[in-house]
Amino acid sequence: MNQTAAREDARTATLRYGLIGCGDIGVVRAAALARTKSRLIAVSDIDPKRATAIASRNNAVFDRDWRTLLARPDLDAVIISTPPSLHAEMCIEAVQMGKHVLCEKPLARTPDECRAMIEAADRHDRTLAVGFNYRFYPSFALAKHLLAEGRIGELSHIRAYAGYSATGHNQPWVKDASVVGGGALHDNGIHLIDLVRWFLGEVEQVQGFATGRVWQYGRAEDNGFLLLRSPHGQVATLHASWTEWGRYEFRIELVGSLGKIVATCFPMRTEVTWTDRVGGRAHTRRHGFLGTMVGEHARSYRWVVARSFRREFEAFASAVAGLTPVIATGKDGLRAIEIACAATPLNETSPGAAGA
Repeated sequence: MNQTAAREDARTATLRYGLIGCGDIGVVRAAALARTKSRLIAVSDIDPKRATAIASRNNAVFDRDWRTLLARPDLDAVIISTPPSLHAEMCIEAVQMGKHVLCEKPLARTPDECRAMIEAADRHDRTLAVGFNYRFYPSFALAKHLLAEGRIGELSHIRAYAGYSATGHNQPWVKDASVVGGGALHDNGIHLIDLVRWFLGEVEQVQGFATGRVWQYGRAEDNGFLLLRSPHGQVATLHASWTEWGRYEFRIELVGSLGKIVATCFPMRTEVTWTDRVGGRAHTRRHGFLGTMVGEHARSYRWVVARSFRREFEAFASAVAGLTPVIATGKDGLRAIEIACAATPLNETSPGAAGA
């Protein structure tokens, strides 16, 4: 199949999905899927009440056992929206049953779990993608476009920060490293790591520290600090925090030889400053994404998340059709975990520099 035909097939594709995990994100996933050409066929969750609620809204069936769901012959793909400690087992069994998989972030707790998932997907020739939906937020998508077209010249370095308070955790397991694999770097920081790699390209060297002085959640750090270097010498600094005492913050600054791009979400904004030559007069343009901001304020931030999920589902269909769209692959998920795990806890005696 040529690329044009594959792209058209992906645009009109109607995939049949199963959903495993009907918590907060699962609810938004189901609502987003309902606004695509694809269909939700079956759902599974340990809580029958919330699972049957999603099933009834989407004319789907409830399978109490997730393994029973995976055995259904009328599914093309599954969305795994469970705590990360279950991702590897569920994903591996899903691809063995012939299903493509879209797995929520983080892909798994450890690099070894990620590698096992990737190897299984490759062995069974199934698509494995990870839910890095921030790639589909308009502010970061525009930043990627502006960088690629050379608006700020050659990329020099990146500054990135993501923070909120641990009091905002919706589920207690988020702060349990045995479930998630770590703390802030595996949580909000994993989106930050993925976006920095998306802008920077591959990461060759990593140095990092993790601290837990405030919440003291054990191996789940409340702050993680990373210094990344690309094979071409560009550098990125990254900080993920659970001790942001104001509102949620997520910000990436791309600094180039001829300018700078600043992209944020909540609020969704992109600002670009550029010059025609080094030291020349600077021009600035701000993009506010009015429609997105109105939707966020009128319907909550979940409306924005759902729109990004819809774009992600479309990209997932493209990946299943054999294209290479924006969606993050299993290998992207692995690299994000490898980088997150490179941050050395400061209560250990091992050196602060770690390679990934």
